[in-house]
Amino acid sequence: MKVLLVIGDRLGEYDPLTVNGVAAGLHFGDVTVLAAGPNSQKKADKAAQINGVKEVLLATHPTLQKPSVENLAMLVNELTPSFDIILAVTSTFGSDLIPRVAALANSSPITGVWAIAKDHTLTRPINAGAVLAQLNLPKPPVFLTIRPTAFPANFISNNTRKAKITVIDKSYECNLSQHKTYTPSANVRPDPVSAKIVVAGGGGLQAGGSFELVEKLADRLNAAVGASRTAVDMGLASNDLQIGQTGRCIAPDLYIALGISGAIQHLAGIKDARMIVSINSDPNAPLHGAADFALTADIFSAVPELLKK
Repeated sequence: MKVLLVIGDRLGEYDPLTVNGVAAGLHFGDVTVLAAGPNSQKKADKAAQINGVKEVLLATHPTLQKPSVENLAMLVNELTPSFDIILAVTSTFGSDLIPRVAALANSSPITGVWAIAKDHTLTRPINAGAVLAQLNLPKPPVFLTIRPTAFPANFISNNTRKAKITVIDKSYECNLSQHKTYTPSANVRPDPVSAKIVVAGGGGLQAGGSFELVEKLADRLNAAVGASRTAVDMGLASNDLQIGQTGRCIAPDLYIALGISGAIQHLAGIKDARMIVSINSDPNAPLHGAADFALTADIFSAVPELLKK
């Protein structure tokens, strides 16, 4: 099977989750990478150094250099007949692009794939992660987004070879929307998806009125900061920090949850974490049951003590 992996970016730069996309694509066959958007040349050069990448398609036309997907979807739709699988990582970018391309092909996407079996059976969550569904691979072309944490890339980045880079310099102008500006939020901490340690806060922090406890503990541990949907809805944290079924899916070595009850949607986003620590005053919090270590305590007393130690 021929796979086209469309890579996104991280704040306009190369997305390190590209390697996870390649790892997923190799379950089907040869992987071709399409690099577009800001700094596409840099993305193409890095993607070409990943083991398993057969070719990199570099979209250089100005209409494809903006951080939006309307124009890019038209290019991917034109390339679709040459591939069996059209693939992207589950992210803001991938979740925006793949449904658009599938619609152009009069098809439906399969999103959030967690596993790909040898017979190409796909596993994905339904009912907010409460149930896993197994699907037979439909007739090509198939449009997929994959959960990056489910496809670790421990074989990646071998600079001894470089895939061929082919330039696509063709105009695509959708005109459904117009890109005005691109202003990434400032964040000096690690990204939650790639971080080894993540400290997240939930609705229990409402009494304190801020995320200060989470940030202090995260900075002490050189960790990323995350948040539950409840904390985001309360205005305690920005949307890009949300972890869960409708936010970011993470797989850190250590996940520390402060005042998070653990709704099923949140648990779906942390299922791949190696160790989960929950601190919550509610002994019946669902996250306590899923945690490796659970401390029933007031976070405003427990976390300052933890910082002292």
